Amino acid sequence: MNDPKQRKEDPSNTQPMLRLASAGFELASFPLILGAIGYYWLDPWMGFETPFIAIAGVLVGFCLGFYRLILMVNQLPS
Repeated sequence: MNDPKQRKEDPSNTQPMLRLASAGFELASFPLILGAIGYYWLDPWMGFETPFIAIAGVLVGFCLGFYRLILMVNQLPS
Protein backbone atom coordinates (compact mmCIF):
# COMPACT_ATOMS: atom_id res chain seq x y z
CA MET A 1 0.00 0.00 0.00
CA ASN A 2 2.70 2.51 0.99
CA ASP A 3 5.28 1.76 -1.63
CA PRO A 4 8.46 3.76 -0.99
CA LYS A 5 9.06 4.00 -4.74
CA GLN A 6 5.82 5.91 -5.19
CA ARG A 7 6.62 8.39 -2.42
CA LYS A 8 8.32 11.53 -3.56
CA GLU A 9 10.07 13.59 -0.97
CA ASP A 10 9.76 17.32 -1.08
CA PRO A 11 13.22 18.75 -1.88
CA SER A 12 12.42 21.91 0.07
CA ASN A 13 12.42 19.81 3.27
CA THR A 14 15.74 18.07 2.67
CA GLN A 15 17.88 21.08 1.77
CA PRO A 16 17.76 22.69 5.26
CA MET A 17 18.73 19.36 6.80
CA LEU A 18 21.66 19.00 4.44
CA ARG A 19 22.81 22.52 5.32
CA LEU A 20 22.65 21.69 9.03
CA ALA A 21 24.60 18.50 8.43
CA SER A 22 27.30 20.47 6.66
CA ALA A 23 27.32 22.94 9.55
CA GLY A 24 27.87 20.05 11.94
CA PHE A 25 30.74 18.83 9.81
CA GLU A 26 32.29 22.29 9.88
CA LEU A 27 31.79 22.49 13.63
CA ALA A 28 33.79 19.28 14.03
CA SER A 29 36.39 19.88 11.35
CA PHE A 30 37.56 23.41 12.21
CA PRO A 31 38.92 22.53 15.67
CA LEU A 32 40.47 19.30 14.41
CA ILE A 33 42.26 20.96 11.51
CA LEU A 34 43.49 23.98 13.47
CA GLY A 35 44.52 21.84 16.43
CA ALA A 36 46.40 19.41 14.21
CA ILE A 37 48.22 22.24 12.43
CA GLY A 38 49.24 23.68 15.78
CA TYR A 39 50.25 20.35 17.29
CA TYR A 40 52.16 18.80 14.41
CA TRP A 41 53.64 21.87 12.74
CA LEU A 42 53.61 25.12 14.73
CA ASP A 43 54.37 23.86 18.25
CA PRO A 44 57.48 21.86 17.22
CA TRP A 45 58.60 24.65 14.88
CA MET A 46 58.45 27.18 17.72
CA GLY A 47 60.04 24.76 20.18
CA PHE A 48 57.13 24.40 22.61
CA GLU A 49 56.95 21.15 24.58
CA THR A 50 53.46 22.00 25.80
CA PRO A 51 50.99 22.30 22.91
CA PHE A 52 49.96 25.91 23.52
CA ILE A 53 49.26 26.69 19.89
CA ALA A 54 47.33 23.45 19.39
CA ILE A 55 45.05 24.32 22.32
CA ALA A 56 44.58 27.83 20.97
CA GLY A 57 43.83 26.37 17.53
CA VAL A 58 41.14 24.10 18.96
CA LEU A 59 39.52 27.02 20.81
CA VAL A 60 39.62 29.26 17.74
CA GLY A 61 38.25 26.38 15.67
CA PHE A 62 35.27 25.96 18.00
CA CYS A 63 34.60 29.69 17.83
CA LEU A 64 34.70 29.62 14.02
CA GLY A 65 32.53 26.51 13.90
CA PHE A 66 29.87 27.98 16.16
CA TYR A 67 29.96 31.24 14.22
CA ARG A 68 29.33 29.36 10.95
CA LEU A 69 26.60 27.30 12.64
CA ILE A 70 24.82 30.42 13.83
CA LEU A 71 25.04 31.99 10.37
CA MET A 72 23.60 28.89 8.73
CA VAL A 73 20.77 28.54 11.23
CA ASN A 74 19.79 32.19 10.77
CA GLN A 75 19.60 31.67 6.99
CA LEU A 76 17.19 28.71 7.27
CA PRO A 77 13.60 29.42 6.27
CA SER A 78 11.24 29.54 9.20
